Amino acid sequence: MDLIAAVVWHWWIALLLVIGTVPLVIATIVGYFVKVVAPRYGPRQRRDLNSQDIDESS
Repeated sequence: MDLIAAVVWHWWIALLLVIGTVPLVIATIVGYFVKVVAPRYGPRQRRDLNSQDIDESS
């Protein structure tokens, strides 16, 4: 009887860990792109204006 209860609790604990871990991993990836990658390229509007200036001067 004790072994059956151990298996059931094992699955519930795993489910709770997955529910907590998946959003954490997604938030870490999104935070990396927002804080590290996005400042490298700047806002889209500013990039578009800069590329138009380069095209017009050529």
